[in-house]
Amino acid sequence: MRIVFLGLLLLAGFSGMAQTDINKTDLENALKVKVAEVKPDSLKRWKTGGVFTANFTNTGLYNWQGGGQDALTLTGVFTGFANYLHEDNQWSNLLEMGYGITRLKLDGEYKTRKSEDRFIYTSKYTRILHKNWGIAGLFDFRTQFASGYKYDVEVKDIAGNVIGRENQYISNLFAPAFMVTSLGFEFKPAGDMFYVLLSPVTSKVTFVNSPYLSSIGAFGITPGDKVRSEFGAYLNTAFKIKVMENIIYKTNLNLFMNYKTPELVDIFWDNTLLLTVNKLIQASFNTNLIYDDDIKIAQSDGHLGPRVQFKHVLAVGLVVKVK
Repeated sequence: MRIVFLGLLLLAGFSGMAQTDINKTDLENALKVKVAEVKPDSLKRWKTGGVFTANFTNTGLYNWQGGGQDALTLTGVFTGFANYLHEDNQWSNLLEMGYGITRLKLDGEYKTRKSEDRFIYTSKYTRILHKNWGIAGLFDFRTQFASGYKYDVEVKDIAGNVIGRENQYISNLFAPAFMVTSLGFEFKPAGDMFYVLLSPVTSKVTFVNSPYLSSIGAFGITPGDKVRSEFGAYLNTAFKIKVMENIIYKTNLNLFMNYKTPELVDIFWDNTLLLTVNKLIQASFNTNLIYDDDIKIAQSDGHLGPRVQFKHVLAVGLVVKVK
């Protein structure tokens, strides 16, 4: 009888141990399934990446009769993106940063000049309503990193005679900075290739966080103020196309109209042509056009007034992609 009783106890013990092992195994498998279900789905909704480009040029002249100046230029540009897509919700984020310096030999002395300086962050959320149409909200912020100067400006006396030259301080970090917030309708017929955002409800804020530039009323600010707000309509459109297997063209146009002055339209227009040589080398040609009636630019005759600002950069450099 004792032997039978001990046998039953041992059998019950083994059964309990087996049941415990089975429960642990089932629990671990269930957790693995949960992780496998949640993690990939959340990651698939985001697409991120970035490109860093370093451009370097060097010009050296010795007894060169064609004229020119010794120059050394180094420019770094980073473009990063983070895009979210889930059902009818689209959220795209783009960050562009660039800074470059040029070292020139002027009058026997080496002097450093800024050749590139920009910071642009754009975020756009779209809720698709029907096929190619949706409601969209956009946030765009633009400024620079370092002080900007207009070099070798003539200094004249009361009689108008030139008595010297100086570097004129004209900009700085957050001086200016432009922030656009808009809500409107987006038309997007061809995926990421083309879109148009038209917003009748847009706020444009100009910041001048510099005591000196604020005091002279730079960038349309009331002298002494550091912020200027405008309300109006906004148009943002972008187009991207692969011209050839290794050539891509991109353009982005931003137009803003203040309801108080509808005859004046602010323009920001960027164009980029990218030529990929191989995985590490890329050539680019960029143009930037700005027209803002509030930005007064001095001319050779001393007159201040709005003018078209234009910049173009041709660069060849090393490319590093970030995923």
